Amino acid sequence: MNLRERPYRDPADLERMRQLLVAGTRSGIAASYMHPGSLDWDIFYPPDEQANRHNLRLWEARDVAEPTLEAWAIFSRHEATFDLFVSPALHGTPAHETVMAAYVAWAEARAQQAGLQQISPFWVLAYDTVMDRLLRAHGFEVITADPPAPLFERSLATLPDSALPDGFVVQGVRNLADGRLRAQVTHSAFRPTDDWDGYWSQYAQFIGSAVYEGERDLFVRSPDGRGASACTIWFDTVNAVGLFEPVATHTDFQRLGLGKAVMAEGLRRMKAAGMRRAILGFDPNNEAARALYTSMGFQTTALFTMYRKHVAAMTT
Repeated sequence: MNLRERPYRDPADLERMRQLLVAGTRSGIAASYMHPGSLDWDIFYPPDEQANRHNLRLWEARDVAEPTLEAWAIFSRHEATFDLFVSPALHGTPAHETVMAAYVAWAEARAQQAGLQQISPFWVLAYDTVMDRLLRAHGFEVITADPPAPLFERSLATLPDSALPDGFVVQGVRNLADGRLRAQVTHSAFRPTDDWDGYWSQYAQFIGSAVYEGERDLFVRSPDGRGASACTIWFDTVNAVGLFEPVATHTDFQRLGLGKAVMAEGLRRMKAAGMRRAILGFDPNNEAARALYTSMGFQTTALFTMYRKHVAAMTT
């Protein structure tokens, strides 16, 4: 296969990248594919698709009448990780090895530019023996994790019940005022030391992005009008898989069952949209998150394998 490597160009590329992920999942092969919602989250939060051009790389087949996207790579700034995804037809072939070599070279150069001393992929599942072989061949080492990071999943055939305390309501984001309450939750849970005005400015831009839909950005409103808990849900309509990314509860409202309530509404909306199962990932050392997701019926269906390769510092 004759492949051409090139940078990301425009939203048409983004749609083709989503389609490759969906097709990969649909194929059922033992390969690692992120949910398309994770791609949207990585690219648009903060929502600077233009700035993300140098964080994306594409490989097209040139020996066909209409060039087809066969692989793409991403530097996810939120996790400081690098990932490569290939089409099902490319997976495990000599062309996959060719793309892997180009991907590693690109990732090393991009890491040097970002001042990183190592490159690590995130989306590698333990059953992907092809990716394991290729990464090891290019000098990556396995990082032993105890406990290992799980991919959690549950069916949407039946849904859990979860009652809200009196005076609390769960809803989607309908306007910027709602969005401000929603942002209060993740600011408190994940970034409490960040400047609030700057954090809210970024979230407001995300609300205005091309991928944002308020009915999928859920939050619990407290009786005194504050944001108390929240989750964002994403859909893969072809494979009927819903994703939670992220889930959080404000530190002032923990241990009230609000995380269960907002997730229960998320599961209900997933099922109403035609999803048949839901997935999520989390830090395995976060016992509170594990307890919440287990109580909501999620179970481990796969494990992530973590890899690392050291990168020489950029010389001037």
